[in-house]
Amino acid sequence: MKNYMKDAKVFFHEERGEGGFKYFDREEKRGRNFSYQKFDRWNEKRRNGLGSFCCLSDRLFEMILRKLDLKSLCTCSLVSKAFRMFADDEEMWKSICKSKRRGDFFFQGTWKRATLFSRNQLKSNPPPPLLVDPLISIDLYEKWYRGNIPLDQWNQLPIQQVERRNNLSLEEFIKEYDSKMIPVIITDAMNSWKAKDWTKEYFLQKFGSFPFKTDEPDIIKRQKLFIKMQDYLEYFDNNNDEDPIYLFDDKLAERDEVKEILNDWAPPIYFQEDYFKALEEERPPYRWIVMGPKRSGSPFHTDPYRTSAWNGLIKGRKRWVLYPYNLIPPGVDVDFDEDGNFESDSPEPVKWFLENYPFIPEKYKPIECILEEGEIIFIPSGWWHLVINLTDTIAVTQNFCNQSNFDIVCAELNFDDEELYEDFQTRLTKIKTDISFPTNLVESGFRT
Repeated sequence: MKNYMKDAKVFFHEERGEGGFKYFDREEKRGRNFSYQKFDRWNEKRRNGLGSFCCLSDRLFEMILRKLDLKSLCTCSLVSKAFRMFADDEEMWKSICKSKRRGDFFFQGTWKRATLFSRNQLKSNPPPPLLVDPLISIDLYEKWYRGNIPLDQWNQLPIQQVERRNNLSLEEFIKEYDSKMIPVIITDAMNSWKAKDWTKEYFLQKFGSFPFKTDEPDIIKRQKLFIKMQDYLEYFDNNNDEDPIYLFDDKLAERDEVKEILNDWAPPIYFQEDYFKALEEERPPYRWIVMGPKRSGSPFHTDPYRTSAWNGLIKGRKRWVLYPYNLIPPGVDVDFDEDGNFESDSPEPVKWFLENYPFIPEKYKPIECILEEGEIIFIPSGWWHLVINLTDTIAVTQNFCNQSNFDIVCAELNFDDEELYEDFQTRLTKIKTDISFPTNLVESGFRT
């Protein structure tokens, strides 16, 4: 597969600081070997394929197509190869499928087929994939490329920068890692879990007919989309999305048909101190089962209220990219408000690796590691982390508040939700009568 993207873009990162953070502005330029002229909307291939529509921007042309009924949209795909590239765009059909079928779809190789055919209209042998021509649309080509790129280039690290430990005592963990806010991989902490024997087949046989929560938005209900396990696994095995749907379920305890899953694992000894337990039913989401195909993952983020986290990998391989809290990763856009709060926006993992990772200045390279089956990684309070699944994966993860991050979490909780923080103070004081809540950080907000 030829990588036109390699020549198409060059990125430069300029460092600057604001509000106690260090972060980067990114400037994008087209490379010399793939000039703007080759992407001109009037080039011969585009003109011959789209006719008079070639004068429209990709975005405007896509908006027009989205206004068509399904029959007309399918007819457009028969006009020419160029029309088919636009009319069969998977991202567009994914949006249509979610609106039409919500989580009740059966994936048959493409989102177009999932939209048009019900599970009772199974169709064999989907049409051969269409190779997208960058001279007709560089934007469609880039999306296609990100959905089909082999992950081999990211499968190895020259240096594993996060320590691996076994036979680690609780005292050693607190002294060497937790108290110093340093990540670590623990290799022998899930040996007693029933969950270590989980497979996709197990979930299909035992929970196939039950819906699970994903990271995909349900626009109608304004929540996350729920998909039956059997339908999700069909999608899991057959998609070529650039950012595949990630099963990310924190609601297991609320559903009788699946809550037994929670009995298959428990926090290792290192993470059992958790002051948020005091909140009981008022506790924010903190515990997830996570399942995703290769290329899926999580863009750069910090965990809620600057809690610490651990992630136990049951099946597959995950590549982790880490930055300390005050060093905002290159490629992440951050908006500060007048109170010092911020919102961040990060490219999805594959896009970030293609468009940002190769151009990061050497002195600002991230801390990285590859997590293997049976290992648990500890992510300290406030650390930025991006995760890409190099293979199909199954994992569990939890966030927690303990003595090491207590002051920081209290400050963030008070900053974001004063009512919940007051409830936390009341409840925790009843359980730990000797607990001392911070004062000056809570009043000013903890941002540096």
